[in-house]
Amino acid sequence: MNYLEERLKIYMRDAKKIRKLKSVSRPRGVSVGDVVCLYGDNGPIYAVVIDDDKETKNCVVLTPELILSGEGLLVRVNHLVSLLRVTPLNFYLTRDMEKYCEVVGKVDVERIAESHRKLKEKAYRGVRKRFYRYEVKRIEIVYNMFLEFLNEFEEKASDSIVLEWDEINHLFDRKDLETVFADVAVAQGAGVDLSKFLVVAIENGVKIVFADELIGKVGRVLLAGKTIYSGRIPLQLQIDFHRPVSIEAIVKILDVQIEETQEG
Repeated sequence: MNYLEERLKIYMRDAKKIRKLKSVSRPRGVSVGDVVCLYGDNGPIYAVVIDDDKETKNCVVLTPELILSGEGLLVRVNHLVSLLRVTPLNFYLTRDMEKYCEVVGKVDVERIAESHRKLKEKAYRGVRKRFYRYEVKRIEIVYNMFLEFLNEFEEKASDSIVLEWDEINHLFDRKDLETVFADVAVAQGAGVDLSKFLVVAIENGVKIVFADELIGKVGRVLLAGKTIYSGRIPLQLQIDFHRPVSIEAIVKILDVQIEETQEG
C-alpha cells in the first residue's frame, strides 16, 4: 500500500461523518469573503463565502487535509488549524444555518473562486477521487439542510411546475442526449447559482428556482436550445430525469428567455 492509500485509510477512519452541528455562542452576520467554521459532532467544516444572493450564500469548502486534497489554493487562518486548502466542493448556506458559523478569517474571494473553478474542471481518479467522494458523504448534513430549506420554500409556494423527462425527451436528438446525460462529477455540489436562477441537483433530476425579477414574466425555458416550457415563469420548475444527471452539464445548456414587452 502506497503512502496516499495509507493516508486515506487513516483519514477515513478518523474523520467520521458529521451527523449534528453545534450552535455557536455568539453568532454574527456572515458576508462574502468570510472564512467560516461550522462545528460538527465529529469535527469542523471549513468554508469561505464567495457569493450572497440574500436568501443563501454560496460557500467553497476548505479542508485541513492538505495532502489528499491536491492542488487547491492554500488559505492561512488562526484557528484550530493554521492552513486550509481550497477544494472543488461547495454548498449553500441558508440564514438559519448561520447560527452554526463562527467567522475565523477573511480572504480574497476572487482568488478562492478562481482556484475552486479550476479544481471543478479536473477529472479526479484514484485516491483523490475517493477522498472527495468521502468528503461529500462526511459533510452531507449541509447539503441535506439546504434541500430541507428548498422543500420548505416549495411548500409555501403553490407556483411550482414539474416536467417528466418522458414528456419532453422527444425534443432532443442523440447529440443533445449525450450532453444532457454527461458523466456526473465526483465533486458535484448541491447547486449552481446563475443569477437568473438557482439550479439544484435532486435525486433523479434538477430543480430550478427562478430569480424574483423573472417570476410572473412571460418567457421560455430552454434546454440544449429546445423549449421545454413556455408561458409565465413560475417560482420553480423541476425536471425529473428518472436518473442522476450532471448539474454542471445541465447548467451549460439551460437558459431562460423573457419576451420583451411591446410599448404603444
